[in-house]
Amino acid sequence: MSKSLGNSPDPLDVIKTYGADALRFGIIRSAPLGQDLLYEEQHIELGRNFCNKLWNACRFRQMQGGEVQGELDPAQLTSDDKWILLKLDQAIRELTDSLKEYRFSEAANTLYRFFWSEFCDWYLEASKAALHGDNAARKASTLAVLDFVLSHTLRLFHPFLPFITEELWHGMGYHEEMPAEQGGQTIMFAPWPKPLETEFKDFYGLDDCYLQRADAKYETVTLGRNLRREFNIPSNKKTKYILKAVDPVSPNDAAVLKILLNAESLDIDPNFQAPKGMPLVHAPLGELYMPVEGSADMKERLAKELEKVNAEIEKVQQKLHNPGFVQKVPPNVLLEHQKRLADWQAKKEQLQKAIEGLS
Repeated sequence: MSKSLGNSPDPLDVIKTYGADALRFGIIRSAPLGQDLLYEEQHIELGRNFCNKLWNACRFRQMQGGEVQGELDPAQLTSDDKWILLKLDQAIRELTDSLKEYRFSEAANTLYRFFWSEFCDWYLEASKAALHGDNAARKASTLAVLDFVLSHTLRLFHPFLPFITEELWHGMGYHEEMPAEQGGQTIMFAPWPKPLETEFKDFYGLDDCYLQRADAKYETVTLGRNLRREFNIPSNKKTKYILKAVDPVSPNDAAVLKILLNAESLDIDPNFQAPKGMPLVHAPLGELYMPVEGSADMKERLAKELEKVNAEIEKVQQKLHNPGFVQKVPPNVLLEHQKRLADWQAKKEQLQKAIEGLS
């Protein structure tokens, strides 16, 4: 951002619009070590969205009530709890190494992956199974895990987002029982998070097998969501699923799967015999089926949509097969048409697969 070259806005104007933390995080995340890049406002928008995500995650925790920073209970930890604690350990190690080597962009991307993808997209959603359940001990344990992860995460974020993390550090109450010189007065003096020690992992049963178990569960959810998309069922509409599980599924894991799939019902039946034409995907946890009502009507609707897609493919191909068009248009326009063709062809393949599944 050079004032003399005039190739960027005044940073103070950007701060007025997006906030200082958004500008700071957006620039750090987008600028790899030793490389120059042109200023783009979308990087700052990403920083602002990230700050909002952090604020909303902490607000979600506050809305659950309960004791702040309670004790972790090894007897109540679920596979999802152990997964996020192991992911936190991994993030602390990666982030600390990146900062030691001045790879600030890489450090910011590690935080982005951990907090946005792993914590918010997966763990926060999975935690609702315990938070909305009737097991008081399990709920208290989940709240303790949320506080443990968030208190560490705020400290990891502080060099990148100094203002919002200071506000949340006090707002969440994480400063209350800490000495003034170790975070009680300001998060600036709070100790930097250390990787989880072997004794800690052993006591709480944090074995790497929980990484594989949770990953298998989340991969099953991803495939189930893709199956829903293949049949053009909106993500906010509840639908039924049946899992022909290869191994026993715990009640908590079943509740988590139901929430993440946004399922009206999820039946776990290792002996399920599906009728012909019922859509399914082969997932790590077993065969996941999606009963579809009115399959004949849906097949007809998908066939009509396939006709429209074929028409779009033909239009784009005519342009790309025309030498006059290919030679005259700018390279970016040509690339846009090639991408459009690839997208329509992918859509065609998806619709054909869905129609075959109903046959």
